[in-house]
Amino acid sequence: MNEFMKILLSLSVSGALLLLIIWGLKPLYKSRFSRRWQYYIWIIVTLRFLLPFTPDTTIVGSLFESFDTTVITTESPTSQNAPVAVNMNNNKAEPIQANGNIAGTPATHKTFSLYAYMFVVWVALTLVLFVRKITVYQGFIQYIKAGNTEVSDIKTLNLLSDCVEKLNIKTNVELSYNPLIASPMLIGFFRPRIVLPVNELEDKELSYIFVHELIHYKQWDMFYKWLIQIVVCVHWFNPFVYLLEREVNKSCELSCDEKVISVLDDKARREYGDTLISFLKSNKLYKNSLASITLTEGAEQLKERLGAIMGFKSKTKTIQIMTGLLTLCILFGAVFIGSYPVAATDSSPEESGNSTMPEKKNSSADTYIYDENLEVGWYMNGEDLKNDMELESDNSYQYTYTQNGYYCNSYIIEMGWNLSAKARQYYGEREIVLKDKTKMTIYFSDTAKDYMNDSGAVTAIEELIDSLKNTNVSPVIEMPLILNVTPVAVDDIPNLIENYFQNEDLIRFSALFSAVDNTTQKDYCQKIYDADKIALFSTIVQRLDEDTILLYVDKSEQDNKTNFFAVLSDYMQPSDLKSYAEKYYNDGNIARFSILLDGMIKEQKQEWLIKAQTDKKTNFVSVLSDNLYD
Repeated sequence: MNEFMKILLSLSVSGALLLLIIWGLKPLYKSRFSRRWQYYIWIIVTLRFLLPFTPDTTIVGSLFESFDTTVITTESPTSQNAPVAVNMNNNKAEPIQANGNIAGTPATHKTFSLYAYMFVVWVALTLVLFVRKITVYQGFIQYIKAGNTEVSDIKTLNLLSDCVEKLNIKTNVELSYNPLIASPMLIGFFRPRIVLPVNELEDKELSYIFVHELIHYKQWDMFYKWLIQIVVCVHWFNPFVYLLEREVNKSCELSCDEKVISVLDDKARREYGDTLISFLKSNKLYKNSLASITLTEGAEQLKERLGAIMGFKSKTKTIQIMTGLLTLCILFGAVFIGSYPVAATDSSPEESGNSTMPEKKNSSADTYIYDENLEVGWYMNGEDLKNDMELESDNSYQYTYTQNGYYCNSYIIEMGWNLSAKARQYYGEREIVLKDKTKMTIYFSDTAKDYMNDSGAVTAIEELIDSLKNTNVSPVIEMPLILNVTPVAVDDIPNLIENYFQNEDLIRFSALFSAVDNTTQKDYCQKIYDADKIALFSTIVQRLDEDTILLYVDKSEQDNKTNFFAVLSDYMQPSDLKSYAEKYYNDGNIARFSILLDGMIKEQKQEWLIKAQTDKKTNFVSVLSDNLYD
């Protein structure tokens, strides 16, 4: 374990040194070298952070070997009167410690315990961060898929097909419209899909969009960005990895732009730039670079991108030679900086009391989250709401689109609400009357429009909305959108819910889960837990009573299923959350304690921080400080 931590820390130092060298040289190459080179040169830094390849003698390796010797000398001082042991093979004498250990032993118990402690903290926070990113990504993709409508226009599909053929892409690329996005985007690693906002676009604009997103796919930019996220998760303690992430994200778009405009004339470049500007609506752009690759990422990058587009020039042979030489120098530099050498060891790692993989779902602070209604959406200020939704609002108002599946009167109803004003024009609508005699306009997607005039389905929708209003569901239901309606006979429920369970159909399973008896619910809850189907579990946990939640909190601790604990923690009562936080604090279980922080208010976190400082629990102080002031 101590060897692993030395290697990890040395990789972090060597990666940071190489990053600073390249970043420091940026003024020299920024306007001279190709944007493509400036994008891919960071791969060398990325590999330096991750791979412990190193010669026998390197800068960082020597540094860590020297540091290790210093630590040993400090921890194990030699007695002045110690006897001498003679090595008969090399005739060298080494002093023997008073405790019987030979000086120069790789580590004392105290040193090893320090590394073991560091390892536990590193594992906990690394995996919490990684699982958090995965969950955010999955939530976003589900959100996008829920609003997608396949493009059926032959002309548009042919235009996409031409672009795919010109770029020599063999994979089938899918195309859809989505009224809930503001900028075109590419999603999918192996099954790429271009998602377009529901705007009227000219053929030229479409061709620029298609080529831009297809180049992202061809360059494997999604994989590149996730590789950077792995570096961020592994070296979360190193501030320079966040600089690396920022530089790669910026260079990604510049590299793609350069590839697109390399075959365009001045007029076409201006048109391409105008296409970028037309989709720059920063209040609606998704800030999560993991979820997708969008056409425009924000106003702060647009100026540099437009300048690069209009100032594009083909690189001369001299520049190309200089680029190659600098690349070789950076490669040699990466090797020469090196890392702590990997050494074989026959000592087994010390078992730690808290080395499980702490997985957690996203908190309510994220833009796209799972909550009790599988909530997903974006947030807008009051001025946007006033213009877009024709609602009077102050700047504290939050607009949130929410959707879920429900079972009511023998129908599974997939419904979203708080539909934006611009999106409503694309759906069929009809008026319903609720029990309190108020009228409400509801909207139907193409997949549900056949039920607009179905009296049974409309009655079920009315009762569903009445029921949700009576339970004070948040956010308040306005402008409902019916995405799908599925008639379900009562006798078919057992077979259907089992089918939805096997296929992990989250929306339909969660809808029918409320329609079965308590015994069946408990059986499925256990089956989901045993099968580690965390996504299904997150859709039903809000329907569990307090005793059942605490039962599975304890189970998850016994079985080291921290991902289930992360989901359950969002539904714990305040008193339960407080008692478990005290338990984990006293046990030194920092991984589970950090998960519970998401359910605490600021004042509670401050109280815990003061307590941790008083108790001199530095690991808890670090986690609380990061969470409180992040």
